[in-house]
Amino acid sequence: MSIAELRAALEGVGGATGEARAHAQRAAERLGEAAALLAELTERTGADLPVAALEKAREEVDELVATVGLAGDAVADLGGRL
Repeated sequence: MSIAELRAALEGVGGATGEARAHAQRAAERLGEAAALLAELTERTGADLPVAALEKAREEVDELVATVGLAGDAVADLGGRL
């Protein structure tokens, strides 16, 4: 594999990483919205809804966003060094 081919592959990985980060960020936002709605419904109805579970899922997806961002930075750094 040539350096040019490696750079092209890294660009592809970088693009995919960026897309994954954007999708994960949107998922985190949606989970946050869902948790807020469930919290409101819980307050209004007194029902036992899984608010904490959605909040935990949001935190985990936020961590995923950060990890994917770091991976993207590492790929970009590697590409820049070639």
